[in-house]
Amino acid sequence: MKVLAAILLLTVTAFAAPAPWTPANFRGLIVGKAHRAEALRTLGAPDSTQRTPTGEELTYRTRGDHKGDLTLRLDRSGVITQIEEAFPVAIPRSSIYKEFGKDALTGHYYAAKCAGGVLYRDPSGGIELTLFPGHGLALWPDQHGYDFAALQYLARQPGLPHPPACVTHH
Repeated sequence: MKVLAAILLLTVTAFAAPAPWTPANFRGLIVGKAHRAEALRTLGAPDSTQRTPTGEELTYRTRGDHKGDLTLRLDRSGVITQIEEAFPVAIPRSSIYKEFGKDALTGHYYAAKCAGGVLYRDPSGGIELTLFPGHGLALWPDQHGYDFAALQYLARQPGLPHPPACVTHH
């Protein structure tokens, strides 16, 4: 009986543990490690650049793997913190699963308006992202909620693990 209980506990623990997040690799650019100079060597000159409060954004029109516009977000030190491809046309889930596998997870989030719209994880959150932790990817649904409108290459799982201090209720 103890052996059965131990097996059950191990099984439950294995399924309850979140999948480890692997930083995304986009054409050799490891998100969270690659710098601006590497992006310029790999992707060439951006179509536009913009300073942001947290760093810089480089935009490459129609140069994504799915012919979408790429936006590289860099921190103040020039490290790429996120790469986003906005698809020109929503991509069906079946196509994404063929490309990345069927091991996707669903993450639920809220956007904290009081903290500039920052996402935080919440099982009852109204924002539902499809995650591929082994690839470092998060996919945003289109306006209908089924197909995908954008793909984010990330260094870590999106969203804060807890609501920001300014959030008092949903």
